[in-house]
Amino acid sequence: MISTHLKNGDRTHQTGVNRVTMDNFSLYESRVGKIRSGAKEIFSFVTDMRNFSRFLPGHTIENWKASVDECSFEVSMVGEARIRIVQKDPCNTVKYTGYGLNNTQFYLWIQTKEVGDKDTRIKLTIKADLNPGLKMIASKPINDFLNKLVGGMEEFNDWENTKE
Repeated sequence: MISTHLKNGDRTHQTGVNRVTMDNFSLYESRVGKIRSGAKEIFSFVTDMRNFSRFLPGHTIENWKASVDECSFEVSMVGEARIRIVQKDPCNTVKYTGYGLNNTQFYLWIQTKEVGDKDTRIKLTIKADLNPGLKMIASKPINDFLNKLVGGMEEFNDWENTKE
């Protein structure tokens, strides 16, 4: 992905031939979660997309499909989403890109900070290219999804056992 600055100050990212102005994106952030595991184990886990189904709430997610680098699923009231890993900063940040509601492009970041032995903080961020109508409909389900995902990660106790 190539990042550039335009003359008007907007920041853009280029993926393939599509160019997206990031300043028009809506930003959604989860609360900061506390995970009883080390950042290394969490990083290994979240960089294999097949692991995500192990802590997603079943009543929210349907039609789950995954490989190591990408996944697809349906979120109730939001629709189908496809996600793939685009950047890994070991034990710190994993960045994903994908498409969701009505083929809307979005970015997902998982940020971790180890603060002690088996004590890591985690925060999830989504930036989505939503028109005003979609923003009104999707904001609450997106926020709910992020916080349910953080809650599932906090309750999860099997970080050392990644899929193989």
